[in-house]
Amino acid sequence: MRTLIAGGGTGGHLTPALAVALALRNDRPDDEVTVVGRRDGVAERLVVAAGLHLETLEISGVDVGSAGGVARATTQLTRATIAARRLLRRLRPDVVVGVGGYVSVPVVVAALAQRIPVVLLEQNAIPGRATRMLARRARVVAASFAETEAHLPHARVVHTGNPIRSELLAIRRHPLGDRLRAILVTGGSQGARRLNRAVAGCMVELLSGDPELSIVHQCGSLDLEAVERAAAALPPHLGARYTARAFFDDMAARIAQSDLVVMRAGGSSIAECTALGRPMIVVPYPHAGGHQRHNAAPYVAAGAAMLIDDAECTPARLAAEISALVAAPSRWRAMAEASLAMGLPDATDSVVRLIVEAAGPTRSQAA
Repeated sequence: MRTLIAGGGTGGHLTPALAVALALRNDRPDDEVTVVGRRDGVAERLVVAAGLHLETLEISGVDVGSAGGVARATTQLTRATIAARRLLRRLRPDVVVGVGGYVSVPVVVAALAQRIPVVLLEQNAIPGRATRMLARRARVVAASFAETEAHLPHARVVHTGNPIRSELLAIRRHPLGDRLRAILVTGGSQGARRLNRAVAGCMVELLSGDPELSIVHQCGSLDLEAVERAAAALPPHLGARYTARAFFDDMAARIAQSDLVVMRAGGSSIAECTALGRPMIVVPYPHAGGHQRHNAAPYVAAGAAMLIDDAECTPARLAAEISALVAAPSRWRAMAEASLAMGLPDATDSVVRLIVEAAGPTRSQAA
């Protein structure tokens, strides 16, 4: 079976693409798996490092607030779709998997035009524009959230959960101690300025108020200099318990070693935290239709996460919420138990089964 996976334009969309691609390669070693990413994007490093075959398209996101941006994006999309058609004719995949993001659109559109079976992955509770536009003609939509089905009434939707990297599932979870000590803060692969500023503004208070507390902070490249300046200003006895990097290659291990994760509410991030039973403080990204708030809602309702609105994520508010959890071990443990109960560690296997089913008898089998 030949599978082509269009992995989006950012690390958030690329994470499930990599999880599925690696699962297919490991479970079906005779198959051919190709990942399509954005030229000069994060995919070029992560996919190649994973030993997967990468193809790239020249395309970027759409600035809907700019007439010039929309015009440029339309031109790019047309060119990328033509390039995707050539790519499909060359690789002749049996099935195409669209993982969302602007890279997946031209590939999926080209696949539908050539009558190649399509499987869509939707990581958010409220499906994005691309999924809403393409779902009707796809064989199936693998949804991370049960709520997604109600928003795609004319498509076949299967609640699989969000595909999770095998290395994360293989990690032995750091057992919870008697109270919260290790905090992981991440804004995803791109970083999140709101989180970075909140952490920088309260880390002295948190670290000086509790000699056992430590903070690991993935801040992204844009704010790295500012975060490093704040870290350099810490007294040595506090700086020893604060670690900041633009990006951690071992994020799975970092999650497993944490007692609490402070983050945005992307589908992949939530899936990985719940697979490892980690309690969460989520600060949903306030734009893009507020989709991350919908992502967070079921986890907040179940007690696995607490939510801080982006506008309210000040140093004082973040410090107060973390300190309250440190002071209430029973509440923190209950959040961890709720998180683990909501995890779907078999999501990747469920998605792989749908892909194999959609491909049907392949050319090699027919021959």
